Amino acid sequence: MRRFFLTGFLIILGLSCRRRLYELDQTEMGFGSYIRIRAAGRDAAVVNRAVRQALAELHRLDSLWSGFLESSEVVRLNRAGRMVVSVETRDLIIKAQEIARATGGAFDITVAPLLRLWGFYDGNYRVPDSARVESLLAFVDYQKVRIKADTVILGEGVNIDLGGLAVGWAVDRAVAILQESGVEEALVDAGGDIRVFGKRRWRIGIQNPRGEGVVRILQLKDEAVATSGDYERFFFDGGRRYCHVINPKTGYPADGFGAVTVVASTALEADAYSTAVFALGLEEGGEWAEKRGLRAVLFVSRDDSLVVQEVGRIN
Repeated sequence: MRRFFLTGFLIILGLSCRRRLYELDQTEMGFGSYIRIRAAGRDAAVVNRAVRQALAELHRLDSLWSGFLESSEVVRLNRAGRMVVSVETRDLIIKAQEIARATGGAFDITVAPLLRLWGFYDGNYRVPDSARVESLLAFVDYQKVRIKADTVILGEGVNIDLGGLAVGWAVDRAVAILQESGVEEALVDAGGDIRVFGKRRWRIGIQNPRGEGVVRILQLKDEAVATSGDYERFFFDGGRRYCHVINPKTGYPADGFGAVTVVASTALEADAYSTAVFALGLEEGGEWAEKRGLRAVLFVSRDDSLVVQEVGRIN
């Protein structure tokens, strides 16, 4: 659902365990950014066909969940308040509700009215009146989204935004297609939401969100990684940076550090959990991630000194 921007926070530096396999590396635009698949296998025809199918599925899911396409299910559901949706959309919303409960509401797909209020949809950024923020908090509650069979029902005034986990879900779906097609190893990268599989070990660099250089290098094998930060969509007002990650409990953009990187088993988990931990903040988010047993979380401070705190193993 994102508008077009290119992010470079997660950088593919290289890889180990290179073998004599046919390899295809293809990049297209999608999900408001880029989508890249790097796949390898012994049969070139199998790899080429699988990559085409995976890319087609990524584009199809993007069209379902975009917050900007008038034909998307998300836009039409927000307008109607009640709608029969596809199996994919229903299952994604069910997963979002599970994550919302697991994070105590730190992750909440009903923040859409607040994102709109702060200007993160139309690009007309502004710091809204506190009374207006308070009034919209009444419509931010994941429990006001109900599902009956294949119908999604939104409470009065409730709108949803699936941007916090849709890309991760789509990456996982692309990985499944590649695996089912016989691809031996691959990397799928959708705007920095990355998942890899196979015998190859990939080196992913985490870039300094406030300057040049790499903060950490992750080595991933059959894992996923995603980053949430205040460097993608943000604006300054009165010398203060306001980012697009909204704290559902306060109605204001989360702050406290510049970025959170999460390594998990699936891209959906990495995507959603990085958003939730960012919203929770350094102390509460770190404690939650530790209890959750996430593979790794990296916090980067918002200042130029780059204070880093790690939870779990990094490599």
